Amino acid sequence: MGLLRSVPDKTKVLVIIPSGFCYGLQHISFSLFNTSRDKIEPFFLISKWSDGEFEREIQRMGFKFSHSWLGMFSRKMDAKNIKMSLHALSRLPALYRDFWKLYKSFKPDILFFANHHELILLYPALAFIRRPVVCHMHDPAPALSFQKRTFSFYMKKVKKILAISENVKQRVIALGGKENEITVLHNGIMIPATPDFERDNTLCKKAQWPDDVFIIGITGQMSATKGHEDLLNAFAKAYKNNKALRLIIGGRPSYPFFQTLQTLIDSLALKDVVYFSGWQEDASSFFRSIDLYVLASRHDEGYGLVIAEAMAFSKPTVITASGGAVELVKDGITGFIVPKRDIDALAQKIETFATDNVLYENARRAAYAYVKSHFDLQKKAIEFSNFLEKVK
Repeated sequence: MGLLRSVPDKTKVLVIIPSGFCYGLQHISFSLFNTSRDKIEPFFLISKWSDGEFEREIQRMGFKFSHSWLGMFSRKMDAKNIKMSLHALSRLPALYRDFWKLYKSFKPDILFFANHHELILLYPALAFIRRPVVCHMHDPAPALSFQKRTFSFYMKKVKKILAISENVKQRVIALGGKENEITVLHNGIMIPATPDFERDNTLCKKAQWPDDVFIIGITGQMSATKGHEDLLNAFAKAYKNNKALRLIIGGRPSYPFFQTLQTLIDSLALKDVVYFSGWQEDASSFFRSIDLYVLASRHDEGYGLVIAEAMAFSKPTVITASGGAVELVKDGITGFIVPKRDIDALAQKIETFATDNVLYENARRAAYAYVKSHFDLQKKAIEFSNFLEKVK
């Protein structure tokens, strides 16, 4: 644990978010706190159950942090999940001890949770807390009877909810949230000062493709809910009509789903025109390497950060009508929105962008202009710090 000396006049925030891995939620949190560091002093409590990436990112940014046993309880009754839940339960005394020690030494103005699981886990300790609690809602639970009852329980300690989209706000209300306690703040990203319209052919060359191909891209978490299989089937349909099409799949391979995708690629005879780029340390290198970004999600996205990132690099997008993701795309102007799991519609829109050069050029310019106007990280960080200042 680092020294707990504070900077006067800054809002002191004890940050408790899922830290076992680093995906969109974690990077969004990092970017907000990092960009707001002139007004906010965060201290992160992170899990000892971790692959280490979250801690490396905190160290790289120079944030203070300490460890404890932030685990997870599951309602699933298979051996793996039972073992996980029992392990987390056995470590609760140590977690509460570490939390109280940190709370008393850091003396935060606000406790900030970016996930309801951690909120539930620490609820007994929060019963004695007199500081306001904020919950940054990314992906609320479905509005089922059990989830509504659970929500009414853990939200008793929450003063304000920060929703990442209008869609998330409505889902929280469906769970029982009060509209006047919810503030919507879309996530922001760093945007290049000027639009970049020239494709980087580094990945194209690695895949051994000619320079004149039209490259579709998908990246992020590799799972069935993200619609990779739907995109592959749509790509296969579009490729039959246009042999210049290529597909790059980014992100870390997730097993066994990665093998599922490889099997599907082989069955569709697409091995030579689909390339797995692997994890890119610099995400911008992926977006510079494609012509069109596709989010084929099968579930309701809380937001869809990758869409904004693609648009920042002047890439049109084709997305499914998946929750908060639709709040980033102006249908027919910056990209297209199609129904979930509609492979024919997905294939058609891919073909449209690949063959209509005027539409494509207009869309890529509109995409950059729209994301710069609405999702600039510097502006969102000001809104974020002002929000916390009012909650304090």
